[in-house]
Amino acid sequence: MPAPIRTRDALLGIVLAIVALVAAQLAAQLVYLLPLTPATAHALFGGAYVLVAGVLLVLPCRVVLHLSPADCRIGRPVLPARWLLAAILLPVGVSLALITLPGDWAYHPAAAGELAPKLTQALLATGLAVGAVEEMVFRGVILSALERRWNRWVAVLFPSMLFGLLHALGAELGLADIALLFVAGTSVGVMFSLITLESGSVWPAAVVHGLWNALMIGGILHIGPDTNPDALLSYRLSVSSPVLTGGSFGVESSLFAVIGYLVVSAAAVPGLLRRRRSSNT
Repeated sequence: MPAPIRTRDALLGIVLAIVALVAAQLAAQLVYLLPLTPATAHALFGGAYVLVAGVLLVLPCRVVLHLSPADCRIGRPVLPARWLLAAILLPVGVSLALITLPGDWAYHPAAAGELAPKLTQALLATGLAVGAVEEMVFRGVILSALERRWNRWVAVLFPSMLFGLLHALGAELGLADIALLFVAGTSVGVMFSLITLESGSVWPAAVVHGLWNALMIGGILHIGPDTNPDALLSYRLSVSSPVLTGGSFGVESSLFAVIGYLVVSAAAVPGLLRRRRSSNT
């Protein structure tokens, strides 16, 4: 474990990481000013977002935290098969659980005419790019800064709670919705943190995060109390319980989603224990 750092350096690293996220997003959005097809623009946005963020995040890692990108867990991409399987099973399992609830399907032909842009936006822009950048920031730089200044418990819990609270910004939510979002956001943040610590890299968590975004909020399949004409398929839930539907924020805050996060988190524990035993020998 690298040497501890001062509180001000940890806080500076966190601030610079968030600034890098915002700056990378703004820079990547410039591709939409180019005369490109929507599908091409979405693909270029995704690539530019990840590339610019990766370059900018080297600053807090090397200069502030005195770590290499690999030590910040944002080095060479790796993806063990077990986490690729988890990345697929999590959204598929939660979706299958949700459609067991009473509801009805709706197909939107107009949305089908925009299939190529929707697929590239869902998979590359909303999905993998956002997942990769958020994981580099939260489970890469921020987790590393907190772990070096305090301990692993703080490093896992604080950014996970922050991750949940940030998703509430700008959303018109009631108190119950905020509570559901806080529980779900913290749970999913802990899940991503445990995947990162178990694998030693942010990239497995980035793929789990990216495929979740692509399949659950990417605009191909929409599940919720209302239909979404912009999605290819909608499943309108007839139940009114916010615990089951996720409330105003959506199914990412539902009970089924939280159970999914906890199951995947539990799957990371054996590997974490093996890493701990090997580091103690």
